[in-house]
Amino acid sequence: MKIFIVGLGLMGASYAQKLTSVGHDVFGFDKDYNTNLKALNEGVIKGYNLKDMKDSELVILALYPNQIFEFIKSNLSYFDTQLITDISGTKTKLLDEVLELLPKSINYVSHHPMAGREKSGYDHKDVTMFKNANFLIIDSHHAKPHHIETIKKLGLDLGFKRQIVLSAYEHDELIAHTSQLTHLIAVSLMLMNKNEHTKDATGDSFRDLTRIANINEILWTELFLDNKDALIQKIDEFVDVLGELKHDILASNEVVLKEKLKESKKRRISFDETNTR
Repeated sequence: MKIFIVGLGLMGASYAQKLTSVGHDVFGFDKDYNTNLKALNEGVIKGYNLKDMKDSELVILALYPNQIFEFIKSNLSYFDTQLITDISGTKTKLLDEVLELLPKSINYVSHHPMAGREKSGYDHKDVTMFKNANFLIIDSHHAKPHHIETIKKLGLDLGFKRQIVLSAYEHDELIAHTSQLTHLIAVSLMLMNKNEHTKDATGDSFRDLTRIANINEILWTELFLDNKDALIQKIDEFVDVLGELKHDILASNEVVLKEKLKESKKRRISFDETNTR
């Protein structure tokens, strides 16, 4: 399949490298000319001319949410009858804007690879991050069943383990909890740190919880604001649960606190069992 990837940063370059390795004809384009040359010289892509996008079977927009809309708007002449997808971390707002802009002949099925690294850019590409990770596919009134199957095949070619098809709304609700809230918690733990000896008194728990605080501030600001309604709801829920635990500790309510910790452990064990199947 001829595939064109727009954006050769961490994710786009990793997609290109993996898809090339499994036999696809991969072309790509990045706004940074030196990145295009590097990708071509390393055999990650076969070319970087935008004209190759027009006769590609699949176009992958590996850009930040705001960049996706602007790229399509500036390059509408290159969009014809291809299948378009994107890797954005939020969906509802993006899809409304993009589907309004694109010609009706275009086929669009969005997806979200649940994988990443703290460092960004072409030079940090890493195809191993896809192995056994989750792959979310967005169903909408615009998504045809055989195109959803094409995106499923894309996920398999990349090495993802578990795939789920859901609506844009369901996606954004889930991601607010499992990704965006967890990043905010990690950021909060770092922002509240004012003790110069913290680094000398940490174990695995603090390191594990704050690993994702090494964050891409440009991308994540966009993601937080694009999904703010769902995210604020999850923040409120988290504050409520944390407040209840605080109350149990203040009241020295050992029995209730112990039961909540047992329930948390039970749910985590169930989570681990599900993810090892």
